[in-house]
Amino acid sequence: MSSCSRSCARSERGAARARVPLAVAAALWVAAACLGAPPEVLEEHWYRLTLAGSPCGWMHERTVREGDVLRTETESSMQVGRMGQAVTVRSRNVFEERMDGTPVRVETERGTGRDVVKGRWAFTAKGIEVTQEQGGRTSTQMVPAPAPGWLAPAAADRLVRAREAAGEVAVRYVTIDPESGPTAVTVERTRVGEAAVDVGDGPVKCVEWRVAISLLERPTVEWVRADGVAVKSTVDLGIGVLESVLSTRDAATAPIRGAEVMARTFIEVPQDARAIAGAQTAELRVRARDGSLGDVPSAGAQAFARAGAGEGRVTIDAGRGSAATEAERADARFTAPSAMVDCADARIKSLAARAVEGVGDDARARARAMRRATWSHLRTKNLAKGLATASEAAESRAGDCTEHAVLLAAMLRAQGIPSRVATGLCYVADAGTVRNAYGWHMWTQAIVGGEWIDLDATLPADGPDFVASRLMTGSSAADGGSIDADLARIVNMIGDLEIDVLRIDGREVAAAGGPARDVDPAKAAP
Repeated sequence: MSSCSRSCARSERGAARARVPLAVAAALWVAAACLGAPPEVLEEHWYRLTLAGSPCGWMHERTVREGDVLRTETESSMQVGRMGQAVTVRSRNVFEERMDGTPVRVETERGTGRDVVKGRWAFTAKGIEVTQEQGGRTSTQMVPAPAPGWLAPAAADRLVRAREAAGEVAVRYVTIDPESGPTAVTVERTRVGEAAVDVGDGPVKCVEWRVAISLLERPTVEWVRADGVAVKSTVDLGIGVLESVLSTRDAATAPIRGAEVMARTFIEVPQDARAIAGAQTAELRVRARDGSLGDVPSAGAQAFARAGAGEGRVTIDAGRGSAATEAERADARFTAPSAMVDCADARIKSLAARAVEGVGDDARARARAMRRATWSHLRTKNLAKGLATASEAAESRAGDCTEHAVLLAAMLRAQGIPSRVATGLCYVADAGTVRNAYGWHMWTQAIVGGEWIDLDATLPADGPDFVASRLMTGSSAADGGSIDADLARIVNMIGDLEIDVLRIDGREVAAAGGPARDVDPAKAAP
């Protein structure tokens, strides 16, 4: 899945010296110059990035002062492999604040190639006004500001440096990181000890810190020299260790061949699960290797039952829906256009209208017709796209699961049917070197008849609307920051999740190579 690949690929300098690897696209941003005194560059650093030991890109950090405004800038570029196809993901974030720490605005840009998502945040008395633009489409929403006491990036950086210089062994604060959306992020830094780090010019005396971020379950280890500058940081993403090392601009931006990412995210299944590809029902056991499994959604075709802190059972019935809550039925995000799900686009309205011609008024039938039309319209199925908008996918007629998901979501909304995107995993029987495994995936959910139903537009038009080989881990209105938390959840699971396929269409599944046998569902163990 392209969004998962990007979230694995990106490890930004967060809003206050904490690296935050997430689930969304990375990109570029160019800040607009402010009028007044010439800007003063207070700090500037370049970092070389490697993933699983392979050079994969660079990161650039800069702190600039213009009059009474401090601007924290973070930019990165990474090249990753997606089953043999190279994709360059870029990101640049700028956070402006007053010298006293009062937040002013945020501007972001992220994407791959021309698939760029731009964002602007304005801090107001009513909250944070978030504007997102992609493919010429703009959407704006007001979101609540975090509770008082959070720190803007430069203010948080001053706090951290002062407390670390004073010899404190633990520093905790709350901040906002543009990479994770306009929500509060708690950062806890714990001193480990002193260490010497070689960055190419000989050993540098540093203090080692363990950094825990509330959005992620994977801690970062960071080595900081006496002046407060991070020399090195590492985080295990499950597909390999992502490492950043202080460097020069020339060394950091030297040509590279990106590390293969997608192939490392697959989860091999110990059973022969090939029959699940077209199954209508299935039962899975999901386990976390670290013994702590987060809640798996019960929504749409899926029901989850916890069996302990690190394990749970998932039952999937492709023909089943789940009741949408009153809040979900009233949530305007599932019907409104966003920069990504730009359902007000004339091309999308036309596609949706053509798809339902002659279908009648039944919402479920209309939703299914649009699913089939989405599969047929996106003629080129490949992994070369970034996370394109629905209108861009409609125009290019190409993409992977993410483009299918957002285009179908937009068509549904264009016809007045509430929709969202679902993220999770799908079974893959054979994908080159990967066999009998689950890989990360995205599809669409819609509210029809008061229920959430699943619709996967990557399934052929003449096939079922959904199959039991999908395992949902989260969902999003795809309206900007809300998808980032869901992608962060994927990052937490990569390399930590184990899946056992227990039953397929009522038949117990044996270990790979063994025979399956019929099981009476009434007598099957829960």
